[in-house]
Amino acid sequence: MLGPILALGVALAGALAMASASWAGHGAEPSAAVIRSDYLKRLVDMREPMSLVDLRTPAEYRAGHLPGAINVPITEVDTRYREISGNVRVVLYCDCPLQDSITVYAFLHTKGYRNHSVLEDGFQGWVKQRFPLVR
Repeated sequence: MLGPILALGVALAGALAMASASWAGHGAEPSAAVIRSDYLKRLVDMREPMSLVDLRTPAEYRAGHLPGAINVPITEVDTRYREISGNVRVVLYCDCPLQDSITVYAFLHTKGYRNHSVLEDGFQGWVKQRFPLVR
């Protein structure tokens, strides 16, 4: 999985350079708004309009995903990001290092997304809480 993620990183390098003035030139990695699974579960239970974006592979998505999530694999975000609604809260998640999701977050920021966040504890955090999955 590391190869495709690095390829995405290279493809997005130019866009990421413009992503946020708050981290540019400081030598730090880009930051992102993050939420935890317990908070996301409350939002889901309250039926808040949102777009949950599963960044895992299609096979992983089919094996089980968060209710209502769409699958946009991390290796395809640069070509499929328009499938992600920008009119509601967007929550990105995967079963990968947090920094990989933050890279996608920064990319979406360059495309005009402003109400988006990353599931800090990722797919495994949701599973560990025994929250529902769709299979």
